[in-house]
Amino acid sequence: MRIMNFNSTAINSISELEGDQVTIEFVSGKPYTYKVADTEAWQNDLNDVIEEGESVGQFVNRALRANLLQLV
Repeated sequence: MRIMNFNSTAINSISELEGDQVTIEFVSGKPYTYKVADTEAWQNDLNDVIEEGESVGQFVNRALRANLLQLV
């Protein structure tokens, strides 16, 4: 799965890998892979953020600060 249909000044795309990991490609072109604490909840929250037109970059930043995403 590759999610690309959102507007973000910080993130180009988000890709799910092997169930509990996600790769986020930032606008710099650099991808980072993270382990997701609760994949289903994170995916649902991300979908809500995109549907509501909220900032995907802020969502990812909050998830990083809350340790919901951990760099692999």
